[in-house]
Amino acid sequence: MDWLSEFPPGVLLLVVFLVVAVESLGVPLPGETVLIGATLLAASSGLNPVFVAAAAAGGAILGDSIGYWVGKRYGRRLLSVLNRRFPKQVGPKRLGAAVHLMRRWGPWAVFVGRFIAVLRIFSGPLAGMFRMTYPHFLLANAAGGIAWASLVVTVVTLLGSAATEFLHRFSWAALALAGAAAVVIAVVLVFRARRRAARPVEERTPVSLTEAELDELLSPSGSAALASEAQQTTSSTAPVRTDLRAAIAAVFTPLRWALRTTPATTAFVTVFVALGVVTGGLWGPIDQAAWYPSFAYGVPSLEAGRWWTVLTGMFITADPLTYLIAILGAAVFGGWVEARFGTLRASAIFLSGHLVGILGALGAATALAQLDWPWAQSLATTLDVGPSCGILACVATATAFMRSPYRLRWRLLLLSWVSIALLYVGKIDDLEHWIATVVFVVVARLLIGEHRSTPRPTMRDWRLFAVAGLLVIGAVQLLVTLVPLDGPLGSTTLTQGSILDVGLDTVAILLIANWLRRGHRWAWWAAMVLTVGNLLTTLALVAFTWFAMVPLVASTIWISASVLWVGQAVVLVLSRHAFRVAANQTRRRLPGAVGPGARRARARAAELLDEDGSGPLSASALRPENRIFVTADGGHAVVYQQHAGVALALGEPIGARDGASDAVLAFTAAAEQAGLTPAAFAVREPGVVPEGWRVSPLGRDLVLELPAAEARDDGAGDPADDRPAMEPEWSSILLPSDELPWELRSQIRALTSVWVSDRRVPELGLTVGASVETARGAGQGQAVARTSVVTDARGAVLAAVSWLPIPGPSGTVGGWALDTVLRAVATDAADTSDGPSSSDVSRAVERTLTDACRRFAAEGASTVSFAASGLARDGSEPDGVAVRTVAGIAHRVDPLHGFAEIAAVAERIGATPVPLFLACREDADQPRVAYAAAAGFLTGIRLRDLPGLSGSLLVREQDVKPA
Repeated sequence: MDWLSEFPPGVLLLVVFLVVAVESLGVPLPGETVLIGATLLAASSGLNPVFVAAAAAGGAILGDSIGYWVGKRYGRRLLSVLNRRFPKQVGPKRLGAAVHLMRRWGPWAVFVGRFIAVLRIFSGPLAGMFRMTYPHFLLANAAGGIAWASLVVTVVTLLGSAATEFLHRFSWAALALAGAAAVVIAVVLVFRARRRAARPVEERTPVSLTEAELDELLSPSGSAALASEAQQTTSSTAPVRTDLRAAIAAVFTPLRWALRTTPATTAFVTVFVALGVVTGGLWGPIDQAAWYPSFAYGVPSLEAGRWWTVLTGMFITADPLTYLIAILGAAVFGGWVEARFGTLRASAIFLSGHLVGILGALGAATALAQLDWPWAQSLATTLDVGPSCGILACVATATAFMRSPYRLRWRLLLLSWVSIALLYVGKIDDLEHWIATVVFVVVARLLIGEHRSTPRPTMRDWRLFAVAGLLVIGAVQLLVTLVPLDGPLGSTTLTQGSILDVGLDTVAILLIANWLRRGHRWAWWAAMVLTVGNLLTTLALVAFTWFAMVPLVASTIWISASVLWVGQAVVLVLSRHAFRVAANQTRRRLPGAVGPGARRARARAAELLDEDGSGPLSASALRPENRIFVTADGGHAVVYQQHAGVALALGEPIGARDGASDAVLAFTAAAEQAGLTPAAFAVREPGVVPEGWRVSPLGRDLVLELPAAEARDDGAGDPADDRPAMEPEWSSILLPSDELPWELRSQIRALTSVWVSDRRVPELGLTVGASVETARGAGQGQAVARTSVVTDARGAVLAAVSWLPIPGPSGTVGGWALDTVLRAVATDAADTSDGPSSSDVSRAVERTLTDACRRFAAEGASTVSFAASGLARDGSEPDGVAVRTVAGIAHRVDPLHGFAEIAAVAERIGATPVPLFLACREDADQPRVAYAAAAGFLTGIRLRDLPGLSGSLLVREQDVKPA
């Protein structure tokens, strides 16, 4: 806590307040240690200790209150996921009992938990999750925070520095007593439950709760019945042992499971905790003990011949907080690796990770110590202990087996964390962590004999990386503002100039982060300007220092931050294709649509849709990536996208049928005047294009007239009546896209990432929505996009389809157009034992389509369009390079979207084909139009990819095979 002495009294109180508050939010920070250090400093500097206690109490109350609201807001999602995944363990009765116990004894738990290590971190979120009433929570929270802060400050003031060890021992002793009490209570509860289970009661099956039922359970009025019901237990046909020995055995069943499944992890954690008790490391620092050099590893130990320290140092850590983190990390990640890959391979991963990190860092420190570099020379004199390198090796191995998109995200997060720690802190353990993490992120798959290609980031991932990079840079700069650090590049102590730079960066990041997350192009340019500006500032600073031959204060913080800005520049360059949304559509090149005219054009297009309606493709007319051209008289609007110098009109003009050809002529003249190549995509009526244009068959739409389909269904049987016996176990829903439950939305996003990242199926745009759960319609009236989802008996998504409303006259909904299709990865394709088969996925897609059509017919819709995107082929030979390119795109994404399968289902239920056309001025425009269509459909397409898309379709099979 020496860094606390650098703060003036006012800032010291603010630091105590913030650290205690953040710890109370649920972040494992050393709040009690900071409070002790601040109290000792207050005694020596003349600061009234009452102010320190008040700051700590205020931070505890505020942090716990925020943690309470976070648990109340997001805890339901966690409980819903746990209930769906583990309905027996997290069923209605157990949840009801937990809510009942929290409301009865929760205030006491909050009060007492403030004095117990670890428990004080989670009391607020848990109270909110189980819906303790806030007045009761606030009373217990305030009483506990004030009593805890007053007790710590009083003891430290009376005992001085000797209070540190006493308070740490008290906290951990209280934690041990709480653990023993929890075991005793668990034995009593299990004993009583088994006694009640021996009585004959009605058999109940664990069920998954809907969100409404979970809300009712967690509501103040809805938990009483379920809580009282929770006092009963499910009966069993087998006799139940009711003696105390059986209850004790049941409580310790998880320990027996751990000994049987993860013996190496259990043995290591046991030895680790035992040595922490023996050495006193669980409740106080041990790096000043006389025996410490004999166990700690480092360059001095190796030079002294203590080679065994590389192994002995693995079983102890230097302070209590590190002990806690190491115990949790070894138990969670080491246990997962051992349960997944066996004891032998898990032990090899842990031990090799430890040796690679330690020996690599010691070798680097020895080599760098030869330089005139104070940081490197300090590394060569430092000792360290702990198993963190082996734990990080297990973490890196675990992240390698996460499903997309979490695999790539967590691996980048892990690498970013160890890299930033090395850059700004730069201790010997940070160097060890960096080496071990980098090595095992690369070779984890090779060590366990498996291989999986590096996932390709989706457009959503690229946006997330760009935003996260900016926020991390801003957070790091703010952190070193409050806590100056001394890393490899020197001290990060701020001056007036660097404070101004950090302030400007923070304001700029906060202004553009949200727009960058939404994919706006101007935000990407703003982020790039901010990044390049910081890099140029650093270069100018270094150049001035070099040529002027004068030391410049605060150069270190700029140089350290420039390393992060270089990484941000690389991310922005690689992710440039993910930012295509123009701000309010103000960037236009056609005459009459610049600045405020863009908003008026979009508003006029919406009015025309409400007045006259339009075809199926107009359902996506007002998407942010589309542009609008309005004729001079305002009677028609042409929806188009601009790619590679081509103005590609989508479908027919919006407005009355009379005058549509004149609208296309006006659009053509405006495009040519702006130096653009005009073309029309997915046109249903070739007569609207100018005479003499090159018109090629593009594909076909399949339109189902719902009244006629109902008449046919009355005369013939329902084609879904022959569903397999297992299909009734599936459930089908049709909801507005913005009302999808969080569980379904998260599954849909995960499936999208699996197809795009692992299966290498491109994300689509232009006339197809990029994402099922975020589909948006034209925005007319109250009609919004809908999503139909089919799930199996476990709640796993088998198929999802988004539907866009087709505008009808006078603001009505004339029908629905299929936008995006997402299907689960079949077992035979993904090689997973518990996944659905190909036939199950196909039947789920069919059921999704047919159930949605029945709902639309019942609501009075007249038509359903299944293939307005222009990607459904009619079997004819593609005519021209542009049509061949579109056909190649359709073939490449067919494993995910299944255009042929959708066409078969549509024809089976009575849909009729409607031809679609692609039109351009002449054959010479075809290559440019082909590239524009490819750039619209596929994000990040490059010119060299065009021949592969427009080539023979007979050689495209490799594009759909897993990498």
